Amino acid sequence: MRKTVIFLLIAFAIQSCQNNKPGIATVEDVLDNPMEFLSQENTIQGVVSQSNSDKQQFSIIGQKEFDKCGIDKCNANEQLPIRFKDSLPKVGDKVEVSGQITKTEEGFIYEAKSIRDIKDISDK
Repeated sequence: MRKTVIFLLIAFAIQSCQNNKPGIATVEDVLDNPMEFLSQENTIQGVVSQSNSDKQQFSIIGQKEFDKCGIDKCNANEQLPIRFKDSLPKVGDKVEVSGQITKTEEGFIYEAKSIRDIKDISDK
């Protein structure tokens, strides 16, 4: 029993360190393991890298990727596609998105319920 409790505390501590903020996932977390986030309400922070109002979709990249590469073709594989049925943020905006991952025929997509502009992902 004691070993189980210690293991759970260690696992919780490791998970807490992986995220920038408690309760907020990184784009990298979601891209690395979308099944872990499937059909669960969660919040993700990132920088808008693409926007397509015709499809009501945009993509975000993580802050680390943005710092390394900016918004460029070098981060094409590090983007999280997001569907949102309201007005879309602009490319370059830093946003906090709440919703859930769903699986489609093409793969995974994040269904956003709300979006909020944030000044700096590292602030808060």
